Amino acid sequence: MFKMEITSIDVRETIAFTRRIVDECGARLTGSPACKKAAFLIRDELKKYCDRVEIEEFDVRPEAFRALLKTAAVVYTLSVFLLYFDYLLLSAVGFLLVTLAVVSQIFFYWQIFEPFCKRMKGYNVFGTIEPAEQTKQQILLSGHHDSSHEFRFLKRFQKLYALRIIPAMLAVLAAPLFAWIWVYYRYVLDSVPAFGVFFQYGVLISLVFVAPMYFFMSDNATPGAGDNMIATAMIIKLAQLFQKARQANADFLRHTRLIILSTDAEEAGLRGARAFAQRHKKELLTPASFNFNIDSIYNLKELQFLTTDINSTIRLSKKMATQCREIADGLGYTTRLFAITPGGGGTDAAEFARVGVQATTLIGMPTALIRDKMVYHTLDDTVEHIEPAAVEASLKIALKYILEKEREASA
Repeated sequence: MFKMEITSIDVRETIAFTRRIVDECGARLTGSPACKKAAFLIRDELKKYCDRVEIEEFDVRPEAFRALLKTAAVVYTLSVFLLYFDYLLLSAVGFLLVTLAVVSQIFFYWQIFEPFCKRMKGYNVFGTIEPAEQTKQQILLSGHHDSSHEFRFLKRFQKLYALRIIPAMLAVLAAPLFAWIWVYYRYVLDSVPAFGVFFQYGVLISLVFVAPMYFFMSDNATPGAGDNMIATAMIIKLAQLFQKARQANADFLRHTRLIILSTDAEEAGLRGARAFAQRHKKELLTPASFNFNIDSIYNLKELQFLTTDINSTIRLSKKMATQCREIADGLGYTTRLFAITPGGGGTDAAEFARVGVQATTLIGMPTALIRDKMVYHTLDDTVEHIEPAAVEASLKIALKYILEKEREASA
């Protein structure tokens, strides 16, 4: 009788596949030949286990985030000097443009400013495993195969990361408010606000935090083993397990369709997941789908399920996250629920939640305000820094979740 379980061999093979892609492709920035190569290698692997496998191209402008940060830092700096030379109105306009750009593009992940950046091609890879009987639900297992630019602020003095980012964010939000109040005083009330001098000194000091944002992302790209090739390797391993069960005439999927999705351009603002969710919205909602997304698995003790996403602006499924945590508890793993904080970025689950899919993300990295010795978004993001125990736990939790949902559908 076929036994559905995760073994040490499965864990070793999952890590080995991750190492293979990192070694053969290297860093995988969206739009690069290396990222495209990785997508096609993933497709070839999925073909062994899925009933249908496809690669979907989509348009993406991956440099938008990095270019926007550089532009925002320059415009903010110019606005500070315009204020000192008494070009108040121009300065206020500059501060406002910076705030609108940062809030829309980096905080909400909108695409307002992207038409100004170069268009490239991204490649999503997905496969499906059909159930033996009527399809009553779908489980979308997702990870992403692109890697990120190196974050210079994580290269040295990691403990100061938040203390460098938060003041810059506050300055960008506060500067246009005070600048436009000053404009009102000058052009409507014909007077000078009491805070004028303090504001001038304040924005000058804020350059210590805002100007370095120009150098926030380097030209270097990370190996992206933990963020996030290991996730793609894990969902492929799960597909393999269910294919083995089918071959042993022990099909555990009677009413559940599995969709195995490896997205591109997650590091460019979740654009791959957005393209997939919008293109397949109808199929994802009929029948109902559940997105089990995996991202940044490094440490066993840091496993947690997200209840919010994209800087806490998108609500994920707390019900699903709670069910996953209870499954983890039953397997003997300590996990927790986590509402991603403003400034914490986003994961692909957000794009599926936007279209009505119940979704959560399993992550395995520190989320405290003060963190140290992280390899996430650095050149040290290699296989050696992924704990095999974290991979094993993630695989077991995901597998048990699929089996539990299948039991619910069958009941």
